[in-house]
Amino acid sequence: MTDAWVGTWEQGMGELRIAALGPLRAWRGERQLDTGPAQQRAVLTSLTLRCGQVASADELVRDVWGAEPPASAHVAVRNHVSRLRTVLESESAAPKALVSVAGGYALHLPEGALDVSRAERLHARAQAARSQGDLEPAVRMLAEAEALWDGTPLTGVPGPYAQRQRDRLIEYRLLLVEARLTLELQLGGHTRVVGELIALVDEHPLREGLRALQMLALYRCGRQADALAGYTEARRHLAAELGVDPGPELVGLHQRILEADPMLAPPPGEAAVSPAPGPAAGADRPTWVPPAQVPPDAPDFTGRTEESRHVRDALAGAVRTDATAPVICVIHGMGGVGKTTLAVHAAHAVREQFPDGQLYVDLRGTGRERANPYEVQELFLRSLGVLAGNVPSGQEERTALYRSRMAGRRLLLLLDNAADTEQVSALLPGTAGSAALITSRTALMCLPATTRTALEPFSEPEALALLERMAGSGRCRQEQQTARDLVRACGLLPLAVRVVGARLVVRPRWTLAALAERLSDRSQRLGELEAGSLAVESVFHLGYSTLEDAEARAFRLLAIPEVPDLSPAAAAAVLKCDRREAEALLESLTHHGLLEPGDPGRYRYHDLLRLFARHRTLDTDPSTARQAALSRVARFYVAGVCHAMRAERPYTRLPDAVDPDGTSGAAAFNDAVHAQEWMLHELPAMLAVAGQILHHPYRPVSAEDTRTLSHLLALLMPFTDFCLPWDAIHQLARTLLRAAEHHGERLATLFSCIAAAVACARIGHHEEAAALAARAHETLDPADRVLAPRVVYTMGVVADARPDGLAEAIGHYRSAHALACENGERGMAAQVSVSLAHAQLALDRPQQALEAARDALALCRPEDNPVGIALAQRVLGDALAELGRPGEAVTEYGTALAVCREHGLHAQRAHTLLSLASALAAVGRPEQARTCAAEGGAALAQLGDPTGEERARAFINCLAAAGPSDPPGHRTAAGREH
Repeated sequence: MTDAWVGTWEQGMGELRIAALGPLRAWRGERQLDTGPAQQRAVLTSLTLRCGQVASADELVRDVWGAEPPASAHVAVRNHVSRLRTVLESESAAPKALVSVAGGYALHLPEGALDVSRAERLHARAQAARSQGDLEPAVRMLAEAEALWDGTPLTGVPGPYAQRQRDRLIEYRLLLVEARLTLELQLGGHTRVVGELIALVDEHPLREGLRALQMLALYRCGRQADALAGYTEARRHLAAELGVDPGPELVGLHQRILEADPMLAPPPGEAAVSPAPGPAAGADRPTWVPPAQVPPDAPDFTGRTEESRHVRDALAGAVRTDATAPVICVIHGMGGVGKTTLAVHAAHAVREQFPDGQLYVDLRGTGRERANPYEVQELFLRSLGVLAGNVPSGQEERTALYRSRMAGRRLLLLLDNAADTEQVSALLPGTAGSAALITSRTALMCLPATTRTALEPFSEPEALALLERMAGSGRCRQEQQTARDLVRACGLLPLAVRVVGARLVVRPRWTLAALAERLSDRSQRLGELEAGSLAVESVFHLGYSTLEDAEARAFRLLAIPEVPDLSPAAAAAVLKCDRREAEALLESLTHHGLLEPGDPGRYRYHDLLRLFARHRTLDTDPSTARQAALSRVARFYVAGVCHAMRAERPYTRLPDAVDPDGTSGAAAFNDAVHAQEWMLHELPAMLAVAGQILHHPYRPVSAEDTRTLSHLLALLMPFTDFCLPWDAIHQLARTLLRAAEHHGERLATLFSCIAAAVACARIGHHEEAAALAARAHETLDPADRVLAPRVVYTMGVVADARPDGLAEAIGHYRSAHALACENGERGMAAQVSVSLAHAQLALDRPQQALEAARDALALCRPEDNPVGIALAQRVLGDALAELGRPGEAVTEYGTALAVCREHGLHAQRAHTLLSLASALAAVGRPEQARTCAAEGGAALAQLGDPTGEERARAFINCLAAAGPSDPPGHRTAAGREH
């Protein structure tokens, strides 16, 4: 509903009014009414659009259910009418609106209360004004009528009657649009409406009336070639869709354009170029002028400073005296990223350097009906003065003439929306002096381009600048945070930001917060990103519609996991194919501009493209297929963590407990460095997939997924040096525990208890942690020699986290150590000894800590436990420092750092640097101490460890305040990290 319509009701509050030109809505005064469920809205639609006429109960039944209504239909109609009467006449003083009449019902509305009736009255007034020659008022009234539409009429209203009315109202709006545009052209507004006509014809290619208006507008803008191309396109569409030729009106207009009929010229007083078919001047033929076909520059062009300069500089090189070849510039990027806008802006900026003209064509590379390059050659030749009869029919002869015609000229060709190298090759100039500026969703890597510009979404300041230019700087600055939220919801995509700006422009009473709220619903966001001919979803669909079946399936399914990016191996798991096939599909989707390349071997979706893909998978793929894809990728991550643990900690038996066969298809690692890098990169994705499965709004967690995710959380617990998000793990583990109990999965219950207990201990929920650890111990099978030491060790970790639990923790650690040694698990025993050493240090027992650290070192074998050695060396250094032997501590820390560097142990290296900083300060080397602390703090920041980073900062501050004679104590930097 438009502001204009609301304005007519600002006086006379309390009147009933209804809008049908969009979602069906009703108001009593300024209060919106609840029109009820879908069938009730269908009854209201039937009564409303009869405009006061009586509808019998039988008619209402047919309107809602069609020819085969259910047995209860009449009762349902009576109930719906009763509820509607309650809603519409909710105020005691309100007049009766919904009345029963002779076995039927009628809805009486005040005059002007229905937007459809108002549109019809405005149309009638416009027709009257037109008949009196008052064209400008007629245009305004038609535009006001069009503005009453707010999307698709009767959105979401079911039933055959609503569908008939929806079709009628859609057609009626097109009739109004066509009438207004006809008047605009009569008033000489061809430059103003040509863009709108191009978009309308793209949307309705079979409407010959719109096509004729488009051709006329293009011709009057001096774009004779585009006007003629429009006729060719219309003929192709009509033949393909209906098997007919264009009607006499379109055929006649085509002929008149060919003949440059002077009657087609704009009205007097309008500046226009009259195109002519050839260069020769004479009494019977106007003078040929150089073509100027590039579309108008965007008046609100914003940002792209570096990209624009890069393209302009490259194009300017075409006219250098030492140039030996034409300049070929390619701008590539995803749909909606602003390639055409940048190309047009750059073309206008260098226009003076190409005095022989600028040629433009939309090659329609993202659709199935791509422009034929040889037909484009014909259009360009005629724009360059070649008569239609002189254009050769053979491709080779036509290409030769095309290149000859361009030779020696300074021409700029803007080849928009190219599909591939093959499509543009025949259109490129052959000699120096000219330039081709090409836009495409692909990089056209086989094209010998002078320069390529990869266009990415806006930066946030650029997106905000465009929004301010469109919606008004004052409006945006009043709601600065909301403006940022809006452009982020747009994924910083220029087209989406432009749509948002356009919607705010036509709704000046809307706050930014109102639109931000509509965009906050991700399931509806793409539907909201539409304004007139601008629609993000339509742009995406152009690329999607060209995909082969396997590519389309991959595009849909790969969007299901909510992960930052995907590797070919993960994609293979989602798609249930081998890695090579998955990589080929990822590359193909990237080529189509539907995926973005990330780091080497990684691929990602733009946020809005992911939403689009998810809409497609909901419409196309059964829920079982979607869930199976998510389950497969979860199993892939479990297998990957198993392989990572085997590579980094070969001594551990935990992977054998959850993945004894070594799942095929998972990531494989040559060494611990690659394993750690993979873990760090994939950790957010693992937790995101786990959350998707566990927190699905209406699908319970299966027993298989319960087992898979419990294995995943259990495998993550040893990686505590990765700064795990413990709050998130706590929520996941608690949810998983309920699922494990529901399915009676003992091991899954055990693993969930361990993960939840450790997470609770980390976030300070000590009572809950103790209860969960005890529950894990109760669930443990006493005969399970692999899990027994790990459960007892978990009880120690939980007690260790409590301020008063250190003595208890030491007892658990000793028990776990004994169990691990009985099993022959030297690595596990070493890990327990390291934790025992930390606990002894916390109780100010440095000598006992020293003994535990030496025990850990003795248990670690260099060939299979570098992590254990690094940890043991560090805690050994901590114990020596506490014993007042900082020089020896420096030596131990140095040994630990050497192990960390050799094996790529980034987190351990960062913490060891902080410990070394303290020891260096204690031995009187403050500058080296400061350097180590700064380096360690930076590494911890990069690893996402704010606590460690803060420790480093505090140590550096203490070092500066204390001076060389009073260095800070060891624990200021070392803290209690274990």
